[in-house]
Amino acid sequence: MFCSNCGHQVADGLSFCPSCGTKLAGGTTVQPVISQQPEPQAPIQDTPIPQAPIQETPIQDAFTQQAPVPKAAGVAAVKKPFDKKKIGIIAGAAVVAAAAIIGVVSLISSAGSHKRTLFNDGLLPFQSDDKYGYINEKGEIAIAPQYDRAYGFSEGLACVSVEKEGDELTGFINKKGEVVIDMQYDGASDFKDGIAEVFLGNHVGFIDKKGKYIINPQYKKETVYFIGYDMFLIEDTSGDFWTLCNKKGKSINDTRFDEPDFINICPFYNEEWGSDKDKVDWKTIPLKTITGNYIYINSRGKTVLETQYDSADYFTDGIAAVGIGKKHGYINKKGECIINLQFDKAGAFVEGLASVGIEGKNSIKYGYINKKGEYVVSPQYESARNFHNGVAIVSTYSKRDNDDIYGVIDKKGKTIIEPQYDMLMFGEDKKHLVYELNGNYGYINYKGETDIPGIYEYASPFYSDGYAFVQISRNEFTVIDSKGEKICDNMFEFIYPPEHVAILH
Repeated sequence: MFCSNCGHQVADGLSFCPSCGTKLAGGTTVQPVISQQPEPQAPIQDTPIPQAPIQETPIQDAFTQQAPVPKAAGVAAVKKPFDKKKIGIIAGAAVVAAAAIIGVVSLISSAGSHKRTLFNDGLLPFQSDDKYGYINEKGEIAIAPQYDRAYGFSEGLACVSVEKEGDELTGFINKKGEVVIDMQYDGASDFKDGIAEVFLGNHVGFIDKKGKYIINPQYKKETVYFIGYDMFLIEDTSGDFWTLCNKKGKSINDTRFDEPDFINICPFYNEEWGSDKDKVDWKTIPLKTITGNYIYINSRGKTVLETQYDSADYFTDGIAAVGIGKKHGYINKKGECIINLQFDKAGAFVEGLASVGIEGKNSIKYGYINKKGEYVVSPQYESARNFHNGVAIVSTYSKRDNDDIYGVIDKKGKTIIEPQYDMLMFGEDKKHLVYELNGNYGYINYKGETDIPGIYEYASPFYSDGYAFVQISRNEFTVIDSKGEKICDNMFEFIYPPEHVAILH
């Protein structure tokens, strides 16, 4: 059949036109629509890039700060058919937990800056009686619980899902609770840079905020990634390499790329809570080529720097961590090596210092260097995170607990808070650290003094708007302010944090 609005030929069974989004008469079942145009074939690169040793894991895992996971169940993936018993959670984390979520979310085009707020656009999803709705900052119900899934608002729209005849269909609502993009997809991501990923069957496409397709759902899952600035990495039909394309599917760089490391190309996932990322150059993007070395592209897809390294991070304050094999060092934006490859792990420079790791007898020990490559804090910790307001979270090994315990040091290596906690995390409010001790959660200040007692089964870090969500018991969640006071008397079955943004492929 054909769309009555734009005349586009539409496959039988679709509820909405894949070209203009117009609702179709008689459409009842969502089916994947395969574009009649062939998938774009990546161009052949004539000049091979010199071979460099390939490192299997370029991510500096010891510097990655993961949030704890609440004990109650929440939502992490769109599955079909809908099964409430299998809902999982990703909570309060900049990094997605190790269950390896691979989804699509853009780089943040506004120089990568984004403040974590619990109430995105003033609203927060909650669960009550197995349905999801939204509350405002006063704790009032702004949108009544009516959805089978509901996610945080992003760019004025929220992704929601409803169950129909055993299937779960997804669409988007505005802040008034009005459906602005109809429930027609098998899954969808948040909007980033005005683009959202949507699923139809085993295929994926991308829509704008009016529901119009930017890229028709012609690609199979995990063969296309949106990396921001209207750029996509698309797997060649041969499966041998990936091509950097614009939203029309046209190649914008002759380089053949390796399968993208999603955690690396999407900084939302590897940005630590509380870290100063204002000096990160999000518009100079490291990508791995099929020959194993990294190049840097700009926001238009042009290669701005070719390197010999098989691992490379974003530039922070003009410096990027790079590596060959198991050794890491630092380069400037000219590609010049300014700190030799001598470390087994290398983190980003934040507040003038970078955490680095050296292989010891039994484990890697971490310390901090300045921009001259000189040790300011000698390698002695099991982990060392980025500095934040002049202090950093470090861990030491406890024989008693047979695990790491966490404390805080200053830039001279002086201990501010003795290692004693099972978990410590900075918040965005620059006042509190959330801690876990013996299974209980609470908050301390930067001096180690208790601000909010450890009375919770789970507690998120404080967001930049001054709120955190806490778990009172297995099915009781609420929101507190910086004084530890509840914003309302209602208890919810679940509070859904805003950091989900990805859906499972």
